[in-house]
Amino acid sequence: MIAANECKNLMEIRAGIDAIDHHIVSLLQQRMEYVLSAAQFKPNLESIPAPDRVERMLSERQRWAVEKGLDPHFVIGLFHRIIPWYIETQTLYWQQNQHRS
Repeated sequence: MIAANECKNLMEIRAGIDAIDHHIVSLLQQRMEYVLSAAQFKPNLESIPAPDRVERMLSERQRWAVEKGLDPHFVIGLFHRIIPWYIETQTLYWQQNQHRS
């Protein structure tokens, strides 16, 4: 992939954006693997949301956004959108696996 400042036309820019978006989707899938794997360590449904962990995560992600020169409100908003999806998916996965035990 060509660095953004080395692109010579819009086609190269778009190819770079597409490559990054593909990588983001792959990372979301990898994150899901960890989330589902974590289900095995959750003793009950109530332990899945882990609000204290979420608050620590959000604070850290906000700091990371600032360090990278990104709008921290946007980054936190993004995580406010994806975290519930992961929690819901882990909850369903946990329930399905409890029935197998």
